Amino acid sequence: MKRTTLTSTFIPVSLVVMLLLGGCSSKETTDANMQVAENQSASLLAYFQENGDFINTTAPAIMTASELNGMLSRNILIIDLRAQEDFDAGHIEGAVRLTPGDVPAFFENDVDAPSFERIVFVCNRGQISSYVAGIMRLLGYGNTWAVRYGMSAWNQDAAASGWDKATGDHPEKLTSDELAPLDGTNELPVITVEASTGGEIARQRAMQLLSKESSAHLISFSDLMKDAEKYTIVAYVPADWYQQMKHPEGAIQFTPKASLGAEAELYKLMPGKPVAVYCFNGHHSAQAAAYLRMLGYDAYSVTYGANGFMHSAFSREEQATSRYWSDLQKNSFPVKKGPGDTSGQTNKPAVVKQAQGGCA
Repeated sequence: MKRTTLTSTFIPVSLVVMLLLGGCSSKETTDANMQVAENQSASLLAYFQENGDFINTTAPAIMTASELNGMLSRNILIIDLRAQEDFDAGHIEGAVRLTPGDVPAFFENDVDAPSFERIVFVCNRGQISSYVAGIMRLLGYGNTWAVRYGMSAWNQDAAASGWDKATGDHPEKLTSDELAPLDGTNELPVITVEASTGGEIARQRAMQLLSKESSAHLISFSDLMKDAEKYTIVAYVPADWYQQMKHPEGAIQFTPKASLGAEAELYKLMPGKPVAVYCFNGHHSAQAAAYLRMLGYDAYSVTYGANGFMHSAFSREEQATSRYWSDLQKNSFPVKKGPGDTSGQTNKPAVVKQAQGGCA
């Protein structure tokens, strides 16, 4: 606690009068400033709710590689978030290579983002691109998407070093025991940025989060299990799937598009306790983690989701769906080798500066 030391000092009468007259005003100003600092997460949550409540309505913003291939001739922009060497080894023709930290400024300064039918993010396995697309959706860019399974779904060569090596089984770490829902009510985490409106707060938070290491929002299943009690583990899957299948010990079930609502389970999460979210393949959970991290939670997406720790447990019916990584998800769409466009420039229409806060 900060200590205040009182000392005897001569104060002119005129100054006393000024202090008395201005005391209330100063106090009101100080209280107002404190209110802004203390309630920024609440203001941000209200902003999300007022602008579509993405995570609880239309999420996840995920499309298939086949869908993307069918749109290549349309007014879309592809942003490749992979390392330079991966990009050079083979990328979708016309893609612009950026780091996640480059994305907000690129949207604001280099392209007319809302003019595109879709802006599609790709990475190796869809874990980073889903997160970035989620953050940009929260900024109000409703045309941002990520490709399910990333470049692994686009081309089989990428799959060989990508998703083909991502699946796993750890039955010894799983249980059928169900935990009771969280109880109690907690405050939102405290976030402090140099902003006052919801849109400005969102923009500053996005810049903070995307400037971190690109995998900062991810946690592997093995690392999670090393200290599982440290985390609130959230199974971000339908209730019937949670009840019928095994899950990591200690995992509680949150219903996608519902449980992260302010009137649902959000306020039951403890701000000081890390949250590890998993879904089927890490895409939806990455966007849930984006939402929670924007609000100040220490949230992580479990890489590769249930495919990463119980791949063989998926039912035969599910193995034919996009929830499950298999040869059905792979394609042989063409790639272009070499550096391509790494300057952040694009020949797509309209290069203009966007207003802060996106297109919401």
